[in-house]
Formats: sequence, C-alpha cells, structure tokens
Amino acid sequence: MGQTFRPTRPEEPPAAAEVGLVTEDVAGAYARAVAAGATAWLPPAEKPWGQTVSYVRDLNGFLVELCSPMG
Repeated sequence: MGQTFRPTRPEEPPAAAEVGLVTEDVAGAYARAVAAGATAWLPPAEKPWGQTVSYVRDLNGFLVELCSPMG
C-alpha cells in the first residue's frame, strides 16, 4: 500500500509544520530569502525570551522559521 499525502500549496494556508533554521543574522537571512523568491510571512521580531524569530514561505508554500540561537 502506497502512502498518500497532500502537497503544500503556496495559495493555501501553511501546513501545521515548519522547518527551523538558526542564524546569528535573522534580519539578513530574512532579507536574502525574500530576495531569492520566498514569500514574506512574519518579519523578524524579538520574542519575550530574547530570541529573534521570523517566518517566510518557500516557493512551494512550506513555512520556514529563521531564528537566532537560544540561550
């Protein structure tokens, strides 16, 4: 029996999953991702716990978190 799945679609809300990429330069990574064709989703913002977090969607619509290291 083959497995089935629903592909992520850029025109629909993102799936309830994400890939997280850690970087010291969240704003720079966000800008480079958008310049390379990613869709801006949530600009970089500092969270109450001190981490900087942003989100883009890749060309397939998958949600990608760009964040600073924890602690």
